[in-house]
Amino acid sequence: MEELDQILADMGRVMDDLGALADDAFDERLRLLQEQKRLRVRAAEVRAAAPINRAALEAELAGLLDRWDGIQDQRIDVVMQSGGGSQGGDAFSGAHAVRMNQEIDQALGREQIELRIAEIRRLLEPPDGQRI
Repeated sequence: MEELDQILADMGRVMDDLGALADDAFDERLRLLQEQKRLRVRAAEVRAAAPINRAALEAELAGLLDRWDGIQDQRIDVVMQSGGGSQGGDAFSGAHAVRMNQEIDQALGREQIELRIAEIRRLLEPPDGQRI
C-alpha cells in the first residue's frame, strides 16, 4: 500500500499544481492533466492487484449501514412535518424540514458514508458482475 500512498500524494501535488496555474498556461495544464490521468490509471491497477480482506470490509459495511440507519432515524419526516396526507400544511414547514435534513446530513457525514458504502459494495462484488 506504500505505492498507493505515494500515488495519492503525487495526485494531490498535481491537483495543487493545477489549481495554482495561470489561466493561459495551456501547455502546462495539458501536461498536468495527462500526469493526473496516468496516476489515476496506476492507482486503479495497484488497487485491483491488492488482495481484499473480505471479512473486514463486510464488518465495516455493517457498521456503516448501522450509522446510515441512525442518520435516517434522526431526519425529519417532511410529509408529516408539513401536515401529512391530504390535509397538507404550509409550504414553509416543508421547506424548513428539507433544510434541516440537509443540515443533519452534512453534520453527520451522510454523503461520505454513502460513498464508502458504495465503494465497499463495489469491492465485494463478485468478479462475474453479479450483485451480492
